[in-house]
Amino acid sequence: MKKRKPITLEDARCIGESLYIDWDQVDLVQFRWELTGNNRASARAPVSDPAFVKVVLTHIKEFPDYFTRLSKLKVEVDEYQGLNS
Repeated sequence: MKKRKPITLEDARCIGESLYIDWDQVDLVQFRWELTGNNRASARAPVSDPAFVKVVLTHIKEFPDYFTRLSKLKVEVDEYQGLNS
């Protein structure tokens, strides 16, 4: 599988601004983090896919630190599974 080019904060800002994202409501770092492919869905979906970006925004609007929380939860799951294997 071809690796995706890293997305800079400026790239994320440009993508968000093209979608009229209000940066007072959406954290740029969280938005960029998801666009870079830090979960299975984003690893498969192209950044240019409007449906993918809409899902990202939905998560961030529900919980501004959604992707930080998700990352911590994944670590906890891995630790739990390691203890119970």
